[in-house]
Amino acid sequence: MPTTTEARCQRCGYLTERCDCAEGPLLPPPPSPLDGLPDLLFPGEVAALFRVDPKTVTKWAQAGKIRSFRTLGGHRRYHKADVEAALNGQDGTS
Repeated sequence: MPTTTEARCQRCGYLTERCDCAEGPLLPPPPSPLDGLPDLLFPGEVAALFRVDPKTVTKWAQAGKIRSFRTLGGHRRYHKADVEAALNGQDGTS
């Protein structure tokens, strides 16, 4: 069951705390774009979420804008929580 801060009015679409409509059934919160993805993401998966080229994601990692780690083979991987923080506009390097 969604909390009242996430629930939306089915009639107007506003969050219930801002809604002036009569009480009615509530819409569930929209699904996260990360639902169903594994905990470790490839650069291409992260790039698809941001709608950028995978090289851009690598440059962000090199600049410290998003945290990544290297596999034993030297390939970059990204933690799902860090990507979600970056999608929400939070600093993913903390």
